[in-house]
Amino acid sequence: MFQLGFFSPVNNSATAYIGIWYYNHPPRENKVVWVANRDKSVDASMASLNLTSDGNLILFEEGTKVWSTGTSAELNSARLQLLDSGNLALTAGNSNRTVWQSFDHACDTILPGMKLGFDFRTNTPWQFVSWMSATDPSPGKYIVKMETYKVPDFLILSVNGSAKLGRTGPWNGQWLVDLPMLRNVLNLIYALGSEKSKNGVSLLGGPKTRERLGDLGSIVGGEPACIHEWNSFLSLPRDDCDNYNSCGNNSVCTKGYYSISCRCLEGLVEIGSVVGCKRKEPFRCSSNQFRKEPSVKVPDTENATSRGKISLEACNKLCLDDCSCVAYAVINGPYGCITWRGDLLDLRSFPDGGDDLYIRLQGVLVRRWRNRASTCRLQLQFPNMEKGLALCSISALDVLPSYDLHTIKIATNDFSEENKLGEGGFGAVYKGQLDDGQKIAVKKLSRYSSQGPNEFLNELSVIAKLQHTNLVRLLGYCIEGD
Repeated sequence: MFQLGFFSPVNNSATAYIGIWYYNHPPRENKVVWVANRDKSVDASMASLNLTSDGNLILFEEGTKVWSTGTSAELNSARLQLLDSGNLALTAGNSNRTVWQSFDHACDTILPGMKLGFDFRTNTPWQFVSWMSATDPSPGKYIVKMETYKVPDFLILSVNGSAKLGRTGPWNGQWLVDLPMLRNVLNLIYALGSEKSKNGVSLLGGPKTRERLGDLGSIVGGEPACIHEWNSFLSLPRDDCDNYNSCGNNSVCTKGYYSISCRCLEGLVEIGSVVGCKRKEPFRCSSNQFRKEPSVKVPDTENATSRGKISLEACNKLCLDDCSCVAYAVINGPYGCITWRGDLLDLRSFPDGGDDLYIRLQGVLVRRWRNRASTCRLQLQFPNMEKGLALCSISALDVLPSYDLHTIKIATNDFSEENKLGEGGFGAVYKGQLDDGQKIAVKKLSRYSSQGPNEFLNELSVIAKLQHTNLVRLLGYCIEGD
């Protein structure tokens, strides 16, 4: 499956490295899976790889040590073997105990059996680092690792280990929240308690399955189809919402047909010149109300705390009892209840999947909602109405559910042209699909429509009362936006 030897990333060059690549494939950038001497090349005509009797693998150039495993088998015999998995393993000959393996020292590629995470026994991360360029395997600008916060976040992509570029969210027991398509590709290895040994994910699949971090920061997962091509099952980033915190603090990113859209969390407003949102008023501890933000990638867990596997009600109480808690969620997997403090970063919504996040509302906002409910049950402003005139009664439609604009936008792919079924004098009609799979048709009133509040009410009332097998059933309405 694999072979080990000297290779040069540049044709007709004396510059060489010790590496592992796919057997019968040219040892070029996208086929090399591991490089020993990334930091310093050698002249192949003057270099040699030696296994000492005490169990140290050393690369020499003209008698000078360039690279080594830095190991000792503490015995007089050692064995070096390249396994079918692509793992170069150094074992103590008499006991078959592995004293060193290349799988613990990834370069830009993760193979099945390798780990991405943190080894608590040696206090070292399992991570992979891009090549500097297509012809230079020295460590590049991009790193993929698992941040070991109180609630670890997986696949953090960073530049020089500092600036975050993207993340997948925590493991929810079945898959990484942002990458449900990898549920059968990644395998979680997780340890809790005082005897921590390892914490991370490993790649599943055949011997030629892999994930590779390119020198431009993109992640590609797949299998080789031929010498120069790969069948890809993953390519990141998929869209601008995959870019870290693309909508700013306290804002939700939603992928549209042509572009992304950003939306402030309930009770927050846009900052202005800076991307992101802030609270309308200073946060107060008096509020005991939350608003559910469904189907999202939960925020960056750097400011989060895992409270263990408890019920939603118990998690709600923990957040209420902590004056600094601004949000909570209960997800599957080892983390359970998670609470957040401070700004909420890197939120995105999904048409399906994701987790429910509960946002703590301001006490003032809650009171306003209650006051508004007592004076005007539902308020709808039409573009052609007199200024200040609002519609405050849809009492005849109590049986109809109200949908928020966010849900309708996701269902219709942000009212994309591809989803448009037709257009008339009062507006356009779009096809869509709700999170539960229900197919819908949405009539969106035109900003310049002559239809007023009375016509709108009459249309809703008449259609809501019609029950016939040959007629469309009215599922609900949305009065958010214009």
